[in-house]
Amino acid sequence: MLVGMGMVFIFLVLMILVMNLSAGVISRFFPEKAAEESSAGSVNEKSKLAAVIAIAKSRQ
Repeated sequence: MLVGMGMVFIFLVLMILVMNLSAGVISRFFPEKAAEESSAGSVNEKSKLAAVIAIAKSRQ
């Protein structure tokens, strides 16, 4: 029973290591592009947030 549990533990540790390694390799060759946020976009988001807060306060 201990041998089986040990094998499962080793398998899970190896799986985590391989997943972390593959994530590092993938992120090196295919980096995420940073989203360019304009000032107009942030104003639009702020107005949406203000509208949501106003609706929530009116329902209280």
